[in-house]
Amino acid sequence: MDPIKDQSNLDLGMEYITMLQDGVIAAQYLESWRSEDKNAVLVAPAYTFLMMNRPATYQFWLDPGSDGWSQRVIQPLTHPYVLSRYWDASAGRVWLDSDEVEMEIETLTRLTGGLLARCREKIFLTLSDLGAAGFEQRGVLLRAFQKY
Repeated sequence: MDPIKDQSNLDLGMEYITMLQDGVIAAQYLESWRSEDKNAVLVAPAYTFLMMNRPATYQFWLDPGSDGWSQRVIQPLTHPYVLSRYWDASAGRVWLDSDEVEMEIETLTRLTGGLLARCREKIFLTLSDLGAAGFEQRGVLLRAFQKY
């Protein structure tokens, strides 16, 4: 049977594209973790790896000196904490730098805790003296490792 001439495959493909465009389904294909190759290497951002909820024997944490491990994307018009239902705006409370630092530490704690919980054997840190902008690395995660 020729798959190009098979009308049922064409209809299914068009239905998939329509559902993607309508926002009904995501563009990311999620494969079942049971069907993976046990000897494969997965390269993914930390949050993507956490969302997959898969264990790994080894993890390589790239650029732990980067602020990207703890800092969120600045979104002044759609601030995730101030616009949350838990923020007490009625008291006239303003989001301060101290609030941002506290949330960065909490975010980093949750991120690293999740990564550690999914590691079976060993974590490798890949360090560099200078970051992408050419400056010395001084991120929160790197300082936490240097402390201990």
